Amino acid sequence: MTNLIDFLDEYSPVLYNCERPSRYIGGEFLSIKKDFNNADVKILMAFPDKYEIGISNFGHKILYHIINNEENMLADRIYAPEKDFCELLEKYNKPLYSLDSKKPLNDFDFIGFALQYEMSYTTILKMLDMGKIPVLSKDRTKENPIIFAGGPCAYNPNPLSRFIDLFLIGDGEDVIIEIAKLYEKIKYLDRNEILKKLCQIEGVYSPMHSPENAVIKKRIFNLKYEAHPVKSPIPHSQSVHDRATIEIRRGCGRLCRFCQSAHTNLPIRERKKEDIISLVKDYVKNTGYDEYSLLSLSSNDHGKIEEIIEELNEHFKNTDVSVSLPSQRADRFSVKLGQLIHGVKKGSVTIAPEAGSQRMRDIINKNLNEEQIISATLACVENGWNKIKFYFIIGLPFEEYADLDAIVDLLDKINQKCRENGFKLPKITCSVSTFVPKPFTPFGVCAQNLPSEIKEKISHIKNKGAHLKNVKFNFHNPIISQFEAFLTRGGKEVSDFIYKMYQKGAYLESWEENVTYDAFYETAKECGLNIDEETTKVYNYDEKLPWDMIDTGINKEWLKNEYKKAKNAQTTVPCETKCSNCGVCTNFKTHKVLDK
Repeated sequence: MTNLIDFLDEYSPVLYNCERPSRYIGGEFLSIKKDFNNADVKILMAFPDKYEIGISNFGHKILYHIINNEENMLADRIYAPEKDFCELLEKYNKPLYSLDSKKPLNDFDFIGFALQYEMSYTTILKMLDMGKIPVLSKDRTKENPIIFAGGPCAYNPNPLSRFIDLFLIGDGEDVIIEIAKLYEKIKYLDRNEILKKLCQIEGVYSPMHSPENAVIKKRIFNLKYEAHPVKSPIPHSQSVHDRATIEIRRGCGRLCRFCQSAHTNLPIRERKKEDIISLVKDYVKNTGYDEYSLLSLSSNDHGKIEEIIEELNEHFKNTDVSVSLPSQRADRFSVKLGQLIHGVKKGSVTIAPEAGSQRMRDIINKNLNEEQIISATLACVENGWNKIKFYFIIGLPFEEYADLDAIVDLLDKINQKCRENGFKLPKITCSVSTFVPKPFTPFGVCAQNLPSEIKEKISHIKNKGAHLKNVKFNFHNPIISQFEAFLTRGGKEVSDFIYKMYQKGAYLESWEENVTYDAFYETAKECGLNIDEETTKVYNYDEKLPWDMIDTGINKEWLKNEYKKAKNAQTTVPCETKCSNCGVCTNFKTHKVLDK
């Protein structure tokens, strides 16, 4: 580890003149400080967003924990600095450095980027540049780290194919250790030979070295107790998720037809109740957090969720420790569950109907009816929540204006039921996002509405719902959603667009205030691309799709059939209830794991 005094002396002009230097000094409580020089393999975990976002990311916490548990390996951290810090690094000619070891990025064997959001792509390139690492893969030498990336956006590697050496497809827990162990044995070879050997590991794709017609299977990790962290670095300043996070379940059998995470994280794997309770107790004890979150795509689908919270409530009785659950499934939200998570602190509870009409909920395979949504909302209000958040999506395939009217009608009915039961009307916040077609979903081949169409739909909902004084509508910017769609389904030609945007100074575009709208359209045109045409393009499951080099285990024929069922407003039973024969378990010789 670099001497702290020497580091502060060298970087004092940068740290002294930047805003919030606490983001850049490291040394957080519970951060891991291993001897840099004694590690045989050094991996820098890079998150292409601000400190307060990245330090909360659970995937980063897992890999940081797993790698550092290996005696001869070291994992360090880096997050995307604010623009003022970037300018100061340039002014004083200093390279970007890691937080724990205070080492320049070029001193590491690997740098691994989390691909959580398409709008962070240019930030990845800028971070490499600030680390004095060639942005293009072809320009790197043996003196530069190997750049890998994983996460949701890795399921279409094309847009970043010129910049990332290796893509990790699927769960990263096992594969990252396999990569590090093989690298330790072959690091004497030249760079290209190393990459060729590493991409032979299952779940690893190299744009430069994987065979042209190779199909890369995603990796599936069986959740192990010891692989879950029970402590993590406590940020110097408040982060977006300032709590202990425990993953109780991976995958979601609901299979909403727009949701990529549900389809790419199969099969469902639940942790045992006893393991969850033990992990919560240890995490809270080690960190001192007064809130813990039970993380899953669908937390209250865990078969023993009520028993888990009941036992933890008893354990934390007479303390200020409370539980939070992510977005609630209305059909699994019971009065008992509401009472169990009543807690000392009363924030808001989130319910995701996604659509207002039953027709549209059937089209997206929500398997949820109006009565269940209203009952869950009333249970929340009855148990003391006066703030309710709802999530809706507009611009979905086969949508009609009557489906938009149904969003407002549903909110009207909720208010009416509250009055009938003598409840004070809750403050309702409706977050309304625009549908983005994602690879490996039944709707991945669909066209997206143009921003002009979405703006008309937003105006329609605002006018229709103007009388709802207890409801606040928040609409996601439809132009940003269009950019997301352009990037998420793009072919290799989109990598030229990303490179040009980086050269023009695009950075931290995951924050709307940093998005250069005109530059997006102009740069696409320079690359021979039309964003409107690309995002309204309809693909066909019978053709070769840009992301077909990746195998998630789901059969194309099943996706095609789900699209047909959507067209006819037919639903598919959740795979917790009955196997839908999507292909994952058969093709990968695996199975779902439920705590029954």
